[in-house]
Amino acid sequence: MMPKSMYCNGYTVLNNQKMSKSTGNFITLRQSIERFGVDPTRFTLADAGDSMDDANFDTQVADAAILKMTTLEEWIKKNI
Repeated sequence: MMPKSMYCNGYTVLNNQKMSKSTGNFITLRQSIERFGVDPTRFTLADAGDSMDDANFDTQVADAAILKMTTLEEWIKKNI
């Protein structure tokens, strides 16, 4: 089945600041994956927002996702 609707956001901000190469607060998907990993990057992008505001890629959310996933992995290994 074809999707009934689509959502598209044209802009992404980094830590609530407009991304700009001239100011140095700019991150590409490749850089995010190298820094945080694939799953934390996906988690952070999913958490970036569903409103009409610009999506906010928050590095604190990515860091927290790493911690949550590591903790969950340790718990699973311990309980299996």
